Amino acid sequence: MNPVRAGVLAGLTVVSALAVEFGPLALSVPGGLLLAFVLPGLAINDALFRPGRRDIGVVERTILVPALSLAVLVLGGLLLWGAGGNLNRTSWMLVCAMGTLIAIGVAVYRTHTGATVAASPGKAGGERRAVSKQRLIRDVLPLALAAVMLAGVGIWSFADSEQTYDIAVTSLSAAPPGAVDPAGNRPVQVTAAGLSASAGPYTMVVTGTSGEELSRHDITPDTDGDWTGRLTVPADERVTVNLFRGGETAAFRTLIIAAAA
Repeated sequence: MNPVRAGVLAGLTVVSALAVEFGPLALSVPGGLLLAFVLPGLAINDALFRPGRRDIGVVERTILVPALSLAVLVLGGLLLWGAGGNLNRTSWMLVCAMGTLIAIGVAVYRTHTGATVAASPGKAGGERRAVSKQRLIRDVLPLALAAVMLAGVGIWSFADSEQTYDIAVTSLSAAPPGAVDPAGNRPVQVTAAGLSASAGPYTMVVTGTSGEELSRHDITPDTDGDWTGRLTVPADERVTVNLFRGGETAAFRTLIIAAAA
């Protein structure tokens, strides 16, 4: 990669990253599309293959650009998430921009080393073997590195799926309300499943249409993490059932029971 091309590509990467992070929607969307589908692939293309290489045609390079860009997006996101990072607009932008800039650096280095070897051709067989070894490293090493990365992501994904397979999902549901009694109330059977005893205690708060608290219940799950109880709610109000965990102020499960028709 010549210095002019490297400078233009790096400058476009920085401008696109700034547009994504700080620009209005009219600039952030095109900048994001360039970072996600174009710029990383262009840089990696030049890092992997020489510009004048004849066995890689225009069609192949054109297809590789979005494919390699998406590979950076997916692999970078997986590595970031595996390291405990947050996947948001800033992190996605940094993954694509840093991947592009690193690939530009590799492409410039390869061009420089290739020009050095071409400027001082070897006359002895040992020098020819050194050039062949360098070509082997340039051609095989990037593909081997990609294979190692894919294998590592696959192993990590399999291990993570095994660790998260048995994680219980908390749910809050209700059976159809019963008949209206003379006092204008009706019974409702509410069930909470997937509760963890270590995350408790749990509290269930029932509020009416205007937000007033109608009742409050302490929830104690059984050994399977389930709880079932019967609530009495007004028939003429839309009732909200909120489930709170461990003294938290925000409900982590909410259930709405409509008023009787």
